[in-house]
Amino acid sequence: MNLLKTLIPLALAVCAVAQSPPITEQAAKGRVLFFETSKGQPCATCHQMEGKGSDAAPDLSPIAALAPRAIAMAVLASRTAYMQEVKLAAGGSFPGLLKGQTAEGSTYYDFSTTPPRKRELKKAEITAANDNATWKHPPESTGYSQEELAGVIAYIRWAGKGHTAPVKPEEMKP
Repeated sequence: MNLLKTLIPLALAVCAVAQSPPITEQAAKGRVLFFETSKGQPCATCHQMEGKGSDAAPDLSPIAALAPRAIAMAVLASRTAYMQEVKLAAGGSFPGLLKGQTAEGSTYYDFSTTPPRKRELKKAEITAANDNATWKHPPESTGYSQEELAGVIAYIRWAGKGHTAPVKPEEMKP
């Protein structure tokens, strides 16, 4: 029975890979930028695709279904809907992304460090968690060219939903 518990997920993973279309040249270039770039922090510092990277920030697979221009707007947004300013009872605060809550406390990723640091906080340690108007989404200031951004978006669309259509650089303009 334990062998079946191991083999069934493995078989499903092999089938999923077998059904994925081959990566396009544009998406392959975007994959490199997603995981390693000399322009700021790579996306994988906070996000995860293909089971690699960090789970500190939201999974990008759901946005892969959006039009390239909509993804570009999300990537280039200076603020995110999820980031909070977490104020601590001991003093100080940090930009944090809530990852889970229990009756005893909350789990946040602390984005004041790179890479973001996971913090388990008891309820008594937190005095407030409000909208954060000062933290900026790093890609907003990376200086990606339109071609580079199109490549990253092609990769997100390919890895998240299997899209192989090219992303036109001119679609990256807001």
